[in-house]
Amino acid sequence: MIKIPAYKRWLSYLWEQQLEATSSAYNPYLVVSLVRGRIQLTAQNAIYSFGDYYLNFRKVFQAIDLSLLPGHARVLVLGLGLGSIPQMLEGLYLRKYKYVTVEIDPVIVQLAQDYVLPKLKSSIEVVNTEAQIFLDLDKRRFDLVCMDVFQDATIPNHLNTEDFVEQLKSHLNPGGLVIYNCLANTRLKREKAQRFFDDHFLPVFPQATIIDTGGNFMLVSDQKFVD
Repeated sequence: MIKIPAYKRWLSYLWEQQLEATSSAYNPYLVVSLVRGRIQLTAQNAIYSFGDYYLNFRKVFQAIDLSLLPGHARVLVLGLGLGSIPQMLEGLYLRKYKYVTVEIDPVIVQLAQDYVLPKLKSSIEVVNTEAQIFLDLDKRRFDLVCMDVFQDATIPNHLNTEDFVEQLKSHLNPGGLVIYNCLANTRLKREKAQRFFDDHFLPVFPQATIIDTGGNFMLVSDQKFVD
């Protein structure tokens, strides 16, 4: 666990404090920074992680009724980043969940271990593999599945199919929930996200709905969870 000096935390409320810059086979540009007291991980064109300021999932968690999930829910997170999703659910929403997180990039896995994961009390299993491979090989089922896989600012094509959505459903417990993050920050990307929802997500989850977070479409598999 990397210890961050207190003065950098104070200064981060004035301007961004870069902590580390690195790269990997999957991400040629990765920067860990301290922004307003929170650890942020950025790629060239995307924010991968930002603690409880990871606003797309923060807004969707605010909009859904988490009490409909079991108290000790099992959660699958596809796309770890620095662990914003478990960090947020544990720290902001006080949920005692058990997590399996899947991340293809070993450099990001190491950064998560260096900066965030050791601080969390939740049970977090980290699997360093590709999301599709994990779903092919692992037969466990979950109460909540968060799909948050991006290659910079793009979801890999093979994860934008109805077959993949079917796989997500096959790993869901009865009464569970899938949240699928789609970029929608331009007209073309909004149209693409809407087509994916209409053509591939809705046929698998007929009760699904979209939460527009102002830059992303968060696809929610069952509208009963939406307040």
